[in-house]
Amino acid sequence: MADSISDNKRIAKNTLALYFRTFITMIVGLYTSRIMLQALGIDDYGINNVVGGIVAMSSFLTGAVSSAIARFITYALGDGDKHRMKVVFSTSVNVMIVMSIVAVIALEILGVWFLNSQADIPDSRMIAANWVLQFSIITLVLNLISTPYNATIVAHEHMSIYAYVSIVEVVLKLGVCFAIMAFGGDRLILFAILTAAIALGIRLFYSWYCQLNFEEARYSHELFDKSFLKEMTQFTGWYMVGNAVWVFNTQGVNMLINVFFGVVLNATRGVAVTVTGAINTFVNNFTVAFVPQITKSYASGDKDRLLFLMFQGTKITWYLLFIMIIPVFWEAETLLKLWLGNPPEYSDLFLRFALFESWSMVVSFALHNTILATGKLKRVQLQIALYTALIFPITWLCFLAGAPAWSSCIVFVLLNTTSKAFTLYELKRLIDFPVKSFMRQCVLRCTAVTALAFALPGVLVYLMPQTTIRFFIVVSVSILWTLICAYRLGLNSSERLAVRSIINKALNRFVNKK
Repeated sequence: MADSISDNKRIAKNTLALYFRTFITMIVGLYTSRIMLQALGIDDYGINNVVGGIVAMSSFLTGAVSSAIARFITYALGDGDKHRMKVVFSTSVNVMIVMSIVAVIALEILGVWFLNSQADIPDSRMIAANWVLQFSIITLVLNLISTPYNATIVAHEHMSIYAYVSIVEVVLKLGVCFAIMAFGGDRLILFAILTAAIALGIRLFYSWYCQLNFEEARYSHELFDKSFLKEMTQFTGWYMVGNAVWVFNTQGVNMLINVFFGVVLNATRGVAVTVTGAINTFVNNFTVAFVPQITKSYASGDKDRLLFLMFQGTKITWYLLFIMIIPVFWEAETLLKLWLGNPPEYSDLFLRFALFESWSMVVSFALHNTILATGKLKRVQLQIALYTALIFPITWLCFLAGAPAWSSCIVFVLLNTTSKAFTLYELKRLIDFPVKSFMRQCVLRCTAVTALAFALPGVLVYLMPQTTIRFFIVVSVSILWTLICAYRLGLNSSERLAVRSIINKALNRFVNKK
């Protein structure tokens, strides 16, 4: 009991640290996008989005290996096996070096080919686009090599340093945007160079911090374990299958939009993705704080706590997501005008669809991370990968048939949402997960809360003329109304009691400080 309370406090502390980081990074990040759009212009902004998409096709490596490393280090931490942690770390560094080499070779062949022969980029900007590709590859390699260090920080639950570095990173990126506005040469190329320089600085800092604070984070080529490499390769390989399909669907569709509709709609989609990315980051901070506890609960055989984390994690993630989604959905047009001044055409439509893309990806995090904790990924990753791989060809067929660019969002949401059935089935098989209880207590309850939460601000939008005043009224009412609906309808009596207890403690601390 005492351990659970301590773990819950750690989750709360880490979540608060990450929320502080998110608030700062979200505000600065959105403002940075505005300055970046002004500095580069719509065409160069779209080109950067296309080239970034080519490089992001390799980013599934980072996510897969990071999850694998964090999982194995967390297990070793639970066992108190320091030697095992050293082996995990050093072997992981070796793996990332090899993967970086493979990624560079693939991008220098396939990436250069696509950029110069398939992408819809003006001839006058092709040289700049190639320079951006090269520096984006350098940035990718730096991020890949940083992966073992980042995973070690997450496994040790040192979320505060993770938060501070992220804040510094977004501030530096804002500084880059202001710097290129004062530059008389090719701003797109300079932007790529400075972005790579920031990645190098972050990489060096994480290396220094981990070596200073974590004994296992000192690389040694002698600590290479073939048996562990096999175990990690199997885990990473199947996880990578799912990540690769996800990147293929998102960035592949981005390239289809470029081929069929040009760089302007890439810029439009890029604006929508920036907003939804900020929302996803806000919600994912909760998941980052939860993941080590889910893994440790499974490893220790504490099924009751595991189910508690899964149910609560799903509900809270859902509610946090829609606190952000609902006001943005109803006031997308005004938000984009206030943010960007003159947003690309159709940005509001893309943004509304992209919000539900975010929901379909984020909402099942607790279920997904429980499967990761079991280490038995093969079946579910293969099932989901084969099913969701249909997104790209179906979108292609839609575009060939003359469907608009936003039809890709509908295809993504439908297939990605229905793919959750595979996750539920596999959890039932692996840990005898109570699917019916989950559907009743989480999914149906959350859906009812969402429907009701959408209604009131929708009425206000219908009744009031579109003005800045309406924007602030709708946003305020949306957030407050969603919180009320979630509290009254979305939580059971014990959960409401826990919320009241947390609020009372926070108020008491505030009063006592005064």
